Amino acid sequence: MALYPGGTWWEPAAHGHRFWQNFVCDLSWRTALNGQDNRTGSLLAQAAMLVLVAGFVPFWLLAGEQGPRGVRPLGFASVLGTAAVTLMPSERFGAMHGMAVMVATTTGLAAAVLAVVGQLRSGARLAGWLGVAVLGTAGLDFALYVQTYASASGGPGPLALPALQKVALGLLLAWMTVVAETRG
Repeated sequence: MALYPGGTWWEPAAHGHRFWQNFVCDLSWRTALNGQDNRTGSLLAQAAMLVLVAGFVPFWLLAGEQGPRGVRPLGFASVLGTAAVTLMPSERFGAMHGMAVMVATTTGLAAAVLAVVGQLRSGARLAGWLGVAVLGTAGLDFALYVQTYASASGGPGPLALPALQKVALGLLLAWMTVVAETRG
């Protein structure tokens, strides 16, 4: 974030990273939204995102212990989709990035639903309710994303999109931590 030169979809001339206005994916653009070079920042952002993606593997393994059999395959499909999102920035891959977002999100949400059901049934209440919070926030963000990109307006969508993305990511990290602590 510190290396991102600037620009958001709502304020292209903005300077520096805007936490609530930039999407995580914006950081992986080689040319920032304000037109400045972001090669070093984009490589570091992609590396950081791939570390996060790698953390999803043990998470889905652990979450799958309490959930139905579909948790792990759906979770691993979301891992592959999220890796594709990371490695195919929309700046260079356009619609393929959006398709990867769709695959990663739909399989991740499906895996999360199954994991949450398993956690709540097994008595892992904190993990289950954190998962519910993730599902609600990520589901709303995804619905806004789909609505925005399915519309003919071609605009950036509501400013709530990148903000909800950050809230969903924070809740996801909390959920991952609780699952790891209760299972590890």
